[in-house]
Formats: sequence, structure tokens, C-alpha cells
Amino acid sequence: MNTRQLQHFIALLENTSLSAAAEAVHLSQPALSRSIRALEEQLNVPLFTRTDRRLRPTPYALAWEATARRMLMNENEGKRLLQMMQSGESGRVALGMGSSLMDEILCPLLDTLLHDLPEVRVKVSVDTSAPLLNLLRNRQIDFFVGDASIARYQQDLVVESLFTCGFGWYVSHQHPLAQTRDIDFVTMKTWPMVIAAGYFDPAAVEHMETLYGLNAGLYDHFAVLSNDFRVVRHLMDSSNAILAATDIAMLNTAKVVKLHTNPALALTLTLGILRLAERELPPVCERVMALIRERIRQTESRRSLGVKA
Repeated sequence: MNTRQLQHFIALLENTSLSAAAEAVHLSQPALSRSIRALEEQLNVPLFTRTDRRLRPTPYALAWEATARRMLMNENEGKRLLQMMQSGESGRVALGMGSSLMDEILCPLLDTLLHDLPEVRVKVSVDTSAPLLNLLRNRQIDFFVGDASIARYQQDLVVESLFTCGFGWYVSHQHPLAQTRDIDFVTMKTWPMVIAAGYFDPAAVEHMETLYGLNAGLYDHFAVLSNDFRVVRHLMDSSNAILAATDIAMLNTAKVVKLHTNPALALTLTLGILRLAERELPPVCERVMALIRERIRQTESRRSLGVKA
């Protein structure tokens, strides 16, 4: 039995007239009769009797009606689901992103998915680029947004660069250094310094050590190192800590000031979408990545205008 036979059966139930049912399913009367006879042979029971030139459903037909409608509905629902998966409106996606991107990228993305694509199921891993790369290679996530430099010389990865932003030293607007200009590193070290990075490009580390004349390791000069941006934001609110962070991470953070340092921290970070080269992703992943690209474009536009979301 097939979907067309189920449609023919339902049409006869609803019309009782062979001619009206044939017209409803766009068949000739002989073709519809053959279809119903074939269905009766498959089920091994009579479904209709002819009375006064009309077709009457038998008790078998009436008993089987609910099953036939359910089968037809499941068939149609299955087709709808596949169509939605092809368009990226349904399916499962597992993605990763750093905590510094939660306010600017991740949370708005999830809001959009819940509102506009309710059939999409999302799994989110919040971590820094190195752990996310391990999850990607273990196929626990489909892709992640992170530091594109981590993919340098990695032949198994495809990187789509999205956004290049600078670094800076940030403090609360009430910090004693907030309005000071030409602040040197010795002055900054009189205050607790924190950094939100579980992964830092070795070239960036070398640049900072050279820029500030640090003989010891860079991280030894920070009181707190955390890969959770919520931790360092708390420290900025509760103390006079100085935070080294990307500009995009601070874009929507109220009551913070970027310090005017000398020399300036001339670093950039390129964020990108990273995925495995040989892995074919389902359409839902492309749909989600398109939303991320759009959010990034909005971020760049607001940054150029100097406004917050």
C-alpha cells in the first residue's frame, strides 16, 4: 500500500460517489476503482459495497479509517520534516563559542532561534578555542566561533574569517586610572590585573612580553586568569582590577572605560567559524551560521557608529 491508495480510500469515504471521489483525486473512475480493489486485496477485506449506484463503506472501512488517516498524516508530517531539514528550519546543531561572546553574539543568536526557528534543537558548548577545537575533532560539536589563529597550519580545518577586533586594557568607570592618559605598564601593575582567556595566540603573548619588557612569563603578571568572562566582569565591578580583553567582548558592557596606555596594546584578534574540512554539515548548520554572520555584520556596523546594542 502507498500514500496514493490511502488518499483514494479517504476520498471515497468523504464523497461516497465514485465520480466525485475520482474528481477529488484527479483520476478517472476506472483508475480509482482499480486502486481501491488493489487496496482491498492487500488488506484482504472488502472496504466498499455498491448500493443504489453509490459506494457504502463496510464495517472494515469504518474500523480502518482512523488508522488510514493517521498513516497519511504521518506520511505528510514526515515529508514536512524533511523539507524543513532541507531548508534549515529543523534539525540539530551543536556549536561552540567563548564566554566573551555571550552578550554580543551567543545570547542574541539563541533568542532568534527560539523565536524564528522553534523546530531547531541546539546544543551549546561555552569554552575557549583550544577546548572547543578538541570537541570539534571529536565530533561533539559541528563548528565553533573562535580565534582563527588556532587553525594556523591545521590542514583538517576550514576557517571562515568573520571579524577582526583589537585588544585593550579595561577598567570600571570609577577606577582611579579611568581618566588618566599615557599610563605605563609599571603603573598598571600597582593594581590587580586579570585576563579572560583560556587560549592566547603564542604570537600575541610574545608581542605583549616584548612590548612591556617582561622577562618572566606573561601570565605571571596577572592576579587572575579565567576562561569565564562572568568571573572577570565580577572582579571589575567589585574591585579596581584592570582587565585585558578584546574590544568586542566589552562592546555591550556598561560603565567600563578603555585605558589610554603608552605604549598602546597593538594587538588584533580575528574571530572565525571553524569546522572540519571533510565533514559535511546539515542545512540547519548553514542556517545558524548565516545568523551568526548577520549578527557579526550588525556588530561591525554598531562599532563603526560607536553605539551599543
